[in-house]
Amino acid sequence: MQLEPTEPSLIPEAGSGLEPEVIEPANLRPLTQENSLLSLAGGKRLLAEATLAIETQDYNSAAPKLQQARQVFNQLSNFYQQLAGTFTGIDNRIVEEQRQKALATAEMRDEATYQLALVHRAQNKPELSVPLLVQIVSSQNPTRELGKQAYQQLFELGFTETSPTPVAEDGSEPEVLEPQQPKPLLQEDSLLSLPGGRRLIREAGFAIDEGDYSIAATKLQQGRQVFNQLSNFYQQLAEAFSGIDNRIASEQRQKALETAEGRDEATYQLALVHRAQNKPELSVPLLVQIVRSQNPTRELGKKAYQQLFELGFVDFPFPISPASQS
Repeated sequence: MQLEPTEPSLIPEAGSGLEPEVIEPANLRPLTQENSLLSLAGGKRLLAEATLAIETQDYNSAAPKLQQARQVFNQLSNFYQQLAGTFTGIDNRIVEEQRQKALATAEMRDEATYQLALVHRAQNKPELSVPLLVQIVSSQNPTRELGKQAYQQLFELGFTETSPTPVAEDGSEPEVLEPQQPKPLLQEDSLLSLPGGRRLIREAGFAIDEGDYSIAATKLQQGRQVFNQLSNFYQQLAEAFSGIDNRIASEQRQKALETAEGRDEATYQLALVHRAQNKPELSVPLLVQIVRSQNPTRELGKKAYQQLFELGFVDFPFPISPASQS
């Protein structure tokens, strides 16, 4: 049986110049309700609940609420953007509406992300804050207020070394106000930091010396993951600040290169450990990654290719020795 609308209306004929009356029965438009899971109202409700939890320092309750909210806003923003693209050149009213909604929900996503980063910092989990803060800087642009706040957090955590305060017009360096507390990411027990990655590599070295290749492989895998994440985050920040603040862009670019080198060194050591474990099939993918990342002309790239040659994965040595050429 077909249900009739509660308030039926006459639809004007085509060409009459009148806009049709929108029929909105009371049981329609459920996504405008606050209890909806995928809506602006639902996302705002989650944010409000998280705020109440933060005020009582119930961070364990606030974190999942904020995570849910940012997922809702991110999905909404993507869907609105897709609709805007679909209606481009067809109906500019809908395009403009969807584009504005995409921007508004992206802003809310970044606000929720920033609050989640602060909650993780309050929980003494800076390694969870860093990826969120980098996302905000990339999304917001470092010149916008939320982008500035996110970078300031990265600086206070010790993830970046260059002050967010711009250089004065006379070229003098800005006065840097160091946080009173130690920067957590500069501590050796940090999970997502250069000191933390280096500690894992040292521990792997001790395990190798004792012939404990199982422990060494685990430590090296963790170390290369840390260095890879760091390199990606530094590269994102370098791109975000390119053309905006060359001090920060240069620092982040250098750190991206340094951590990529650390990743490749850890990867090479892991490949050797797998070879010592008589697992050459695990060594090959790692060695190929190194050759591609390092370039075959660099020392580590040459060593990785030599390992592939010794394993029998490639047939020709590189570089060719003078004796072979003659």
